[in-house]
Amino acid sequence: MYHRQLDILIVGSQPQLVATLRALPEQENFSHHFRPEKCLYGLDLSKFAIAIIDFETAPSDVCDHIPSMKKNGTILIGCFSAANFSLLSEIHHHLDLVWTKPFDEEKVVASFTSLQERIKRQEDADLTEAYLDTLIDSLPDLVWFKDARGSHLKVNDSFTKAVNKSKDDIQGRGHYYIWGLEPDEYAQGEYICLESEEIVLNKRETCLFDETVKCGEELRKFKTYKSPVFDKTGDVIGTVGFAHDVTDLQNLMIELNILVESLPFAVLVTDKEKVITNANQKFVDIFLNERSELIGKCVEDFLDESKKYNRRKTWAFNEEDGSTLMHSDNRVLELHDEKLLDIFGVFTGHIYLFVDITHEYQFKKKLQSDANTDYLTKLNNRRNLQHQLRIRPPKADTALILIDLDSFKQVNDKFGHDEGDRVLVEFSRLLRKIFPLESLFRLGGDEFAVLLPEVIDVCQPDECAEKLRKKFDQFFSQQFAHTSITASIGVAIGLEDCSDFSGLFKRADMALYKEKRTKKAA
Repeated sequence: MYHRQLDILIVGSQPQLVATLRALPEQENFSHHFRPEKCLYGLDLSKFAIAIIDFETAPSDVCDHIPSMKKNGTILIGCFSAANFSLLSEIHHHLDLVWTKPFDEEKVVASFTSLQERIKRQEDADLTEAYLDTLIDSLPDLVWFKDARGSHLKVNDSFTKAVNKSKDDIQGRGHYYIWGLEPDEYAQGEYICLESEEIVLNKRETCLFDETVKCGEELRKFKTYKSPVFDKTGDVIGTVGFAHDVTDLQNLMIELNILVESLPFAVLVTDKEKVITNANQKFVDIFLNERSELIGKCVEDFLDESKKYNRRKTWAFNEEDGSTLMHSDNRVLELHDEKLLDIFGVFTGHIYLFVDITHEYQFKKKLQSDANTDYLTKLNNRRNLQHQLRIRPPKADTALILIDLDSFKQVNDKFGHDEGDRVLVEFSRLLRKIFPLESLFRLGGDEFAVLLPEVIDVCQPDECAEKLRKKFDQFFSQQFAHTSITASIGVAIGLEDCSDFSGLFKRADMALYKEKRTKKAA
């Protein structure tokens, strides 16, 4: 990752020392450049990492250059013999190492090797710190390291921006100073930063907290991860923290909740596993739930189409025209299941909308009823009969009974149309007592039809017609004795030769008019 060349200055005449040092192996990522010099005049001393000075043979002004070399961080090694040992007492505080002459080659090699390793450790440590600083400073979230007493050891740029202080101001300082709080203000607020530090130190594990922090004149909400830092012996020596500012997100969630609550229909929100994460008050009110019953539960427990939804009110599911509807005794909801996608288009959950369409549904059903039902008798009309035959064509066991009220026109002419309407209404009630409503049709005027889609026996239609004749004679002789109304009935059954309804209708119509002619002849 890095390469470092160590420029090593050797002052004084020591050719054997230079040869010994040059023969030593270089540390990984390091190379050495030795420069023996007898005079320091004109040299840029700041470029040398190490200076080895033989004070016995060095120029007399060498001591004048020592302070500037130390200022630049040069490692100084002084070489002394018994003859000039007295000089050591004057300059020893400037020196990092002392080698005595005559040189013991083994000791010199060991000392220089140890020095190389020290320099490499420092370089590696500096590089690791550069990695760490680069990493944490590139993060938009706040990062900090504290010792066990709560003093800040290192923070990132985002942290300094949040507290509006420099790293030098922050280093070694505690919570109150950095965040600009007084102890009384901390105690009276929502803050738990110091308490959470104690929790982490005691639990000795990473913990997640929701914390309120005062940044300048405003309060911010943070999701904060705090972890203990251990030394080599396993003792906790501090903590590291990572805080993500969720203020804007929480404000957005508040705005979203306000929006969800203000919608005019019930809303249910789930994650991608269909676990409920939110529900508005309208949902709670409509389905008679408590919010605690909902959050964290699977939506299938509430919206399973194989069961009826029941919370003191029964809701049944059904599909109509491609829509999922939920019915109760007095309400109809249309269920919309919309997928939630993140900014990458990845599926993250569902939002269920329960739109109350009770009035629209009832109006639609009324329109359908009006379109398919005779206004006066409330029986199915001719249009409905045609619709029924389209969705379920006649088969061999389909029977048709046609009924015509004889002398009905005379009732209208003699007693008025109100009386004629009363006759039609009472006759429709009589039909409903004998046949199911879905089988009854008023074709128009005084013409009625009974459609029996599946007869068990070929004699069944005639038996039904005979039953109708008897009921008709009994009822109308009592209710409308002042009229001469009778009923003519024609019956036909599909059998094997019935290819379509027109053939069936034609045969029933022929049977009807045959009975009419018989009555006239009599």
